Amino acid sequence: MNTSHSRHARILFTATALLALSIPSRTGWAVETSPAGQTALDEIIVTASRRAGTIRDTPASVSRVDRDDFEARATRFIGEELRGLPGLVVKTNDQGTYTDITIRGVPNRVHNDTITILMDGVPFVTGDDEVDMEQLPFGVVGQVDVVRGPTSALYGRGAIAGTINYITRAVMDEPLSQAQAGIGSHGWWNAAAMVQRPTGDAGAILISAQAQRSDGWRDRTDRREQTLFVKQRLDMGETMVLNLTGTYVNTEQGLAGELPTDADGIPIPLPGGRKANWNQDDAGFDKRMWTGTAVLSGAWSDAVTGTTRLHARHANTAGRQGFFNPFDPAAGTVDFTGFRVDGSTDTWFAEQQVDIRLDDAWRLLAGASAEQVKAHHIETWTGEFDFGPRFYMQRRDIATGAPVDTGLWQSDRLLDARARNRTQAGFAQVDADWGSVALSAGARFDRFQRRVHYGPSGSGYGPDPETTVKDTDSRLSPKASALWRMTDHVTAYATYGEGFSPGYGPIWSFRNRDTSLNPEIARNIEAGLKGSSADGRFTASVTAYQLRRSDLLQLLPVGGSARTINNGRQRSRGIELDANATLDEGLTLILSYGYTRAVWTENAFLEPDTNRPFDFTGKDVAGVPRHAGRVELVQVVAPANLILRGWADISGDYAYDGANSRRAGGYALLNGAVTWTGLEDVDLTLTGRNLLDRKVNLIAANNDGPYAYYPQPPRQWVMTGTVRF
Repeated sequence: MNTSHSRHARILFTATALLALSIPSRTGWAVETSPAGQTALDEIIVTASRRAGTIRDTPASVSRVDRDDFEARATRFIGEELRGLPGLVVKTNDQGTYTDITIRGVPNRVHNDTITILMDGVPFVTGDDEVDMEQLPFGVVGQVDVVRGPTSALYGRGAIAGTINYITRAVMDEPLSQAQAGIGSHGWWNAAAMVQRPTGDAGAILISAQAQRSDGWRDRTDRREQTLFVKQRLDMGETMVLNLTGTYVNTEQGLAGELPTDADGIPIPLPGGRKANWNQDDAGFDKRMWTGTAVLSGAWSDAVTGTTRLHARHANTAGRQGFFNPFDPAAGTVDFTGFRVDGSTDTWFAEQQVDIRLDDAWRLLAGASAEQVKAHHIETWTGEFDFGPRFYMQRRDIATGAPVDTGLWQSDRLLDARARNRTQAGFAQVDADWGSVALSAGARFDRFQRRVHYGPSGSGYGPDPETTVKDTDSRLSPKASALWRMTDHVTAYATYGEGFSPGYGPIWSFRNRDTSLNPEIARNIEAGLKGSSADGRFTASVTAYQLRRSDLLQLLPVGGSARTINNGRQRSRGIELDANATLDEGLTLILSYGYTRAVWTENAFLEPDTNRPFDFTGKDVAGVPRHAGRVELVQVVAPANLILRGWADISGDYAYDGANSRRAGGYALLNGAVTWTGLEDVDLTLTGRNLLDRKVNLIAANNDGPYAYYPQPPRQWVMTGTVRF
């Protein structure tokens, strides 16, 4: 991100007291709940071990964010709730588009393919082996668990760097009706309603609906979204609970393209400035998704509990965008390739888990799962066509912004593919707890297959005649941990874990699959301390880790397609810190910090199209700041029924490209909110984001260095109100 504020970021990071100057948001009715960004050590988390336990007794670097937390910040789009967590870098194109998550300095090969995203414990993976976060129904989320470090021993493929579990709202017995409305900058508005009612003596039901709309702060980036959520809790006797969940999400989002930079990553002025959109006219995505989930959990006997998950979902997606070409001012045009993909995906998932208490100290957790993802993708390219640099190129005149030579455009279908991914897995772990010391060891075996049938393109440039490509592989992923309860308030732990990626990648790139490729492997070792003062006024957790990746799966472009290779190694070392202190009556300081040093220990290759050699060995991984975090102050003013909050999101400089030709982009963004709770059943919150209106740019680079940027949002205001009746 390209700003001149990195020096200020370093100053603000140490001068934490100054950050109280921007005013805050909602933590809930009282400071009984954790202020946003705070991870209380006695909160319950399941994702890190597949078994309910407090964060203090979980041998992993974890964070939990509750709905009250991210609503307090006027969090509108999925991924924003993760900002400020240690060890995470969150990047977005514009308003909720192409959310990109980097954990512990591990970059994506394609869209979020180095992390695992779950919803209620169910993996949310597309037919491309990616995680499309914008398909998740964020409006129905009640809690988010984040586990840093490889977790394939628990959740299988893709868990190279970490796992994020989005947990839907819990259904309670108390009758509740709630309405919420919000308005904000750039034509944003939101309306939501929720009803919760008991259903006799056997459970309760929750129904919620939400609609939102925004004009977007850049040209042609309007957004419309509707969400419907139903969750029925059925109490099956005294020991079993069945939760039935259904969701529907419909999203239409305009998509802004990159803007050009020079070789140093400095923006090149064009008409319209940062708000301009030089993408193709109809760029955007449409996503419509239905999900159904059944989770049966409870005690089978005094010593045995079990959890059964069944899940099905269907998604229809359409993406339209232009792929930006490096800018040549002499040409007098901004150039990009016109592209559209239409997809239909069906997913089925089943899992059975059993937890057996063998005696007072020993427990066994075991289970098995199966998943099938079937996808149909059609890709169409439109523009001026040749077999060289004008591969379906669309051009806009830099003086007028109008498309150039549209009469020369042609539109061809280059892909019509049907894919089937299947995964079968078995996992087990043994835990022993002797009071002051607890040990755990486990492993998971995954077998995964893909079959893709490429139909005729109809254009002559696709796979004519038809062809079918298959691959099968497997991986055993171990883990082990030790935990020492040093005192009643301090716990130490050490953990080893592995993660893997099958590297099947996007459906379009699988056509040239080399079946001898190895899965990419990540091996992580970490140690940490979690503790609190005797009076509970101070809590903190700190983790140090080293993560190594080998057999890296790299996607190298070859003409209009690509080739995947095993090449290179990466090492990340870092420290993750969460701390929270009660400074005075009603005043809380919250600090999170991540130090990340991500380096290519081996990364040399030949560029396929040109045979030019590149060697990034010893260079920092691009896009990963060494220092990042958040500082926050929360003040409860009880006589005035106010909750005030100010926070700063801070990032240090980072390398723009693989060669580390330029390092810049640090920033400090001040944010604030004030919540009024003067009426018993009414809350009002005013939130300001980027209060100083800093210009932050997300830099795009290739092997030759920086070439484009995505401008990030300017100052924004949001007012929300909630009424309960």
